[in-house]
Amino acid sequence: MAKREQSATTALVRVAVGIDLAVLFFGALALRGLGVIDGVWLWSGVAASIVVLLVIMRTAPSRFSLWLGHLFHIALLGLFAIDPVAGVSMLVPLGYWLFTAIRGPQLDRMARGDQA
Repeated sequence: MAKREQSATTALVRVAVGIDLAVLFFGALALRGLGVIDGVWLWSGVAASIVVLLVIMRTAPSRFSLWLGHLFHIALLGLFAIDPVAGVSMLVPLGYWLFTAIRGPQLDRMARGDQA
């Protein structure tokens, strides 16, 4: 079976999801250490976030994955309400996600030779 070539958007989404997973895991450890959120609620939220990130990665480069990623990152901005440092730590993945959502489709169009 021939392997199809991976688009630039898909590659960028995979990197963005990897960054999200790392920041999510270490942020959860920090929040658990601070005792801000009960462990059951914290790890349930982390598990739900991992499921959403896997859906985003699996459905990339579709419009659905980009919109779901936007909604996911907007929801993560709610970390500012819990702890300002946790909110600031999510700005890095948010910035990379925005780069992915804007630049990925542009690179794909350039690779196809479309004028845009």
